[in-house]
Amino acid sequence: MIKSILYLVTGLLAISSIASAEDLSTATATLPPGTFTTSSHSDEWKIVNALSAGPTSITEKATVIDWPANPKDVISHGRVLRRGTNGWTCMPDIPGRPQHDPMCVDETMMKWVKATLAGKKPDIDRVGLSYMLMGEAREGRGATQAKDPHQAKEWFYVGPHVMIVLPDSAKDGLRGINQDLSNNQPYTSLLRSANGATPPRSAMRFSKMRLL
Repeated sequence: MIKSILYLVTGLLAISSIASAEDLSTATATLPPGTFTTSSHSDEWKIVNALSAGPTSITEKATVIDWPANPKDVISHGRVLRRGTNGWTCMPDIPGRPQHDPMCVDETMMKWVKATLAGKKPDIDRVGLSYMLMGEAREGRGATQAKDPHQAKEWFYVGPHVMIVLPDSAKDGLRGINQDLSNNQPYTSLLRSANGATPPRSAMRFSKMRLL
């Protein structure tokens, strides 16, 4: 009788665990209107979400790191969700955005991310890359970032794109490329650091697609 009760309890716990498991399909599905990205997800969900940012040839052996609990902390304070071996790092959604925006960065772009989060000027000596194949959403150009995303006056939606960082000595290499984000042409636009300050022009976003 005791064994039967134990089996019953174990079975109920297993069913409960399955029932409460997070739906991993939401890690890449379009967010419902009026909802925002959040860090309140399981590690498994965050890994699926983070790896959706880049091509499989990169993500299959990439490290996955969560964003730090305090947005002002450098990314190195983020928890490692999965260790990789190829030098690439993928991160899940930044909380408080109206669409998924995970990213996968190489070692040079990670150096840029760490420096800008720390409020320092990046020391970049080679080209760095970052994939954001899920796209992203940013507040209106030049707008002061709202503390509450619900209070943002305007969101600008960007489709799948690649971000690059160049050494200062090579910043003129993109001279003449379209910077008008409204004409559906390939474009570049300045990246901004976490504190809103514009970093050197060596940090640019390059996209072939834009979603309105």
